[in-house]
Amino acid sequence: MKRLLLTLLISTSLIGTAQALTFVNSSSNNNNNSSKSTQSTKVDVAKSGINIENDPNLEFFKPPQKPFPTGKLYWFGRMWQMADFNKDGYSDVLYIGTMNPDNVDSIGEDTGGACGSEACKGNKPLPSLYLGDAKHKLTYAPELLIDKRDDSGMSLGRQLLVADYNNDNILDFYVADHGVGTHNGVRDSYFLSQPNGTWLESSETHLSHSNFIVFDHGGATGDIDNDGDMDVVITELNHVKYNTFFWCLMNDGSGFLTKQRCGGSFAFGLELADMDNDGDLDVLVGGHEFSNMFTGIAWNDGRGNFNKHSKTRLPQHKKKWGTIPEVSASDLDSDGDLDIVYSRAGKLYVGTAVQIIENLGNKKFKDHGIFPLVEAPDDFIATHEGNEWNDFVEMIKFRDLDKDGDIDIYLSSGSPKTNGAVVINNGDFNFSIIKSFKADELYKKLDNSSVVIPKKVLTSLAKTKETETSKKFELSIKKNGKVAFEGADKFTKFDIGIPFTASGALLVGFKDLKVLNDNKVNVRAHIKYGNIDFSVGICFEYYSQYTFMAARTSFNNKDWGGLKKVMPSSLCIGEWELNGNKSRLQKLGIYRVIADIQQTPFEILKALDDNSTIDLSKIRSFENK
Repeated sequence: MKRLLLTLLISTSLIGTAQALTFVNSSSNNNNNSSKSTQSTKVDVAKSGINIENDPNLEFFKPPQKPFPTGKLYWFGRMWQMADFNKDGYSDVLYIGTMNPDNVDSIGEDTGGACGSEACKGNKPLPSLYLGDAKHKLTYAPELLIDKRDDSGMSLGRQLLVADYNNDNILDFYVADHGVGTHNGVRDSYFLSQPNGTWLESSETHLSHSNFIVFDHGGATGDIDNDGDMDVVITELNHVKYNTFFWCLMNDGSGFLTKQRCGGSFAFGLELADMDNDGDLDVLVGGHEFSNMFTGIAWNDGRGNFNKHSKTRLPQHKKKWGTIPEVSASDLDSDGDLDIVYSRAGKLYVGTAVQIIENLGNKKFKDHGIFPLVEAPDDFIATHEGNEWNDFVEMIKFRDLDKDGDIDIYLSSGSPKTNGAVVINNGDFNFSIIKSFKADELYKKLDNSSVVIPKKVLTSLAKTKETETSKKFELSIKKNGKVAFEGADKFTKFDIGIPFTASGALLVGFKDLKVLNDNKVNVRAHIKYGNIDFSVGICFEYYSQYTFMAARTSFNNKDWGGLKKVMPSSLCIGEWELNGNKSRLQKLGIYRVIADIQQTPFEILKALDDNSTIDLSKIRSFENK
């Protein structure tokens, strides 16, 4: 679940001035007075996904947050996993995210109302794979991921579970899909490696219940029955309907997963880890403590079942930090057992913090309290998850980032305030928080300049496609009677057109490119949408106080093919400034193109820079701010 409104998104990059905050054993609730573990056996004997995603032998770096084309493929919620998918010895990055709906109409307080009272509709994107190399370049490889389902792609990819499910020594991945615009659930996606080097979506052939519907927010992978293969555990938020809190997808060794009920507890965040060093994987869970959800551990009975009566509660912080979107575990004190890190937020994801809990052994735990990263003003009251203080941590990674011999904590999110922040381990459960904008010396950072898009990929993408919104636009033009357009010969054609994924439109060319100042650029663009060629003005403006690049479009009588009475003003207007006019633009088929333009400002500016003699380097430099 993530911020939805662009007006709120603009406000999310106000960064605090503190460079590092040091916390020393700020314990709040103890299950035991001792701060040392009573056992020192080998950590996490059982095989789990956290071993794969925290592999110390794999080079770690901060990946680009929105590498092309994920900025337009995904609306929000970009999550990634780093692994060597193609076995060449270099770190690759795989992204998932949320679809760009055609029918956005936010109501209520969360993503369940993102599209009014119905499920979100539109193109569902596939995951995005980038292959690393020795030069720290990431090459986009969409041809390697294949989904042949009629209803292909993701609605809201919430968990990316990487493991070798079919035991061919190549990593596969399972996408737990939360769904956007509905709380009824959607089907997940399951990609298995193939002999030809691709990954094929295999739900129809390798799930006992093909494309089954599930409302899963949390998920993890691991060998929960100790039979030598990787299983999947996902939460079921519709637990009353299905009479289970967890679904366990049991692997037969070939990658075929059989769905079965396996107990558990109502949860949002979930991870698999051997918390009592008995050789099997237990489940760490957390959720909305404001709603009295359980925070703690569900113990494995040794056969992959998690009896709801076999649990250990962990300290809660429901007064201020009662939302738990994620949890993970690592040995933070090198004593041989796994300690716990929770991602926390307030009601409606207001504020961001982590909680660190020490494993004392013998199922005893000590809470070292809350480590705040972002705190909202005391008088702030949110009305929606998409608020300006939503910076929650989506992923928790573990590496020795300062090279001092112990494990530090890397935090990943969709917000510049918290994405890339680090919790430095100073030993004896003393920690220092390093803000993301001060943490660059602790890891290598790759930005969009590191991304390589092969020309054949760009060329294959540079085409229009028929969508529901393009059909609406063609019908609107037909009713209008004629198309107003200067003619393609009046425009400079791009070497390779820019596709707008959600709408299906293609940015073909440009004219009248003008640099007004370092922060402002205007241009007139030639767009092909369905079978219609038309032009529209685009007004770029960078707002440094929000680290936000606006890409507004104009609405005079020659724009949008000459459609009449589109907007009450002919000025450039942004997608977030439409107010009550949005529904009319949706009916005309125009809104989705406006949203696509706003989602790809820097890609458009790069194409303008590459295809003109006018220097746009200054305004383009804001991309990495």
